Amino acid sequence: MGQHGDTITILLLAIIGFTTYQGLHQPAIIDKYLFSTEGIRFRKQWFRLISPAFLHANWGHFAGNAITFFFFGSAIEDHFGSGLLLGLFFGSVAGGSLLCMLLHKTGDYRALGASGGVLGILFSAIILFPGMHIQIFPIPIGIPGWFYAVGYLAYTLFSMTGGSSVSHEGHLGGMLSGILLTLIQNYRLFNAQPILITALLVFSGAGIWYFHANPGRVPGFMGFQVRNKMDAVKAARQQRNESNLDSLLDKVSKEGLQSLTNRERQMLQDASRKRGGRR
Repeated sequence: MGQHGDTITILLLAIIGFTTYQGLHQPAIIDKYLFSTEGIRFRKQWFRLISPAFLHANWGHFAGNAITFFFFGSAIEDHFGSGLLLGLFFGSVAGGSLLCMLLHKTGDYRALGASGGVLGILFSAIILFPGMHIQIFPIPIGIPGWFYAVGYLAYTLFSMTGGSSVSHEGHLGGMLSGILLTLIQNYRLFNAQPILITALLVFSGAGIWYFHANPGRVPGFMGFQVRNKMDAVKAARQQRNESNLDSLLDKVSKEGLQSLTNRERQMLQDASRKRGGRR
């Protein structure tokens, strides 16, 4: 049983709900406070690293973030106090924004929403509470917190294709920030769930690499990379075989066929059959 309650969790949700309402009814507010790489880089509007968390594209966007934040944020505040909750939330919002800055160095990348901070809270909670379960209507049984979190990560990774309007970069940055901030606060937590935390860090790194290597989110990018790699390996193997064959033929030319070992004879026969098959 916690000792701190969930006052700040509810208050922060109320503030974000109010500012979301203002933004939805006054587009100028969204334009002024949403995340904008050009606004930050060229106009030095550093507040845009945090302010987008107080705006949402619609009420469905807000509701998804609010439900997740309430479930997991209230647990953190209740057990560890409002200081950790606020530090994790705003640190994760900033982390998501900074990753977007790093990955989008040209053009004006824009985004809004509290998802980065919410995901930081979500993944921090599953580290802090390994056995945590949540109840989601209409599912009749409790869902393990780690299952919910991993499912959300899987959704993010599999949605990283062209045509998506979701800031998966901000999601990954917020999630990774929440994990790292939690481990910095208490590195011994890693011992409780080493496999899960390692997997989360690895998959997060893979997602960041994907965005760095494919900033335009070109569909089929991974398949192209795999085929390209396989072709390169095949070409290298063929070149190596050709080089070995040339060495054997040179040896035969200088020393005669009897100079070959049984293994070298077999290699020469195999190469001859392959060449004959290609004719």
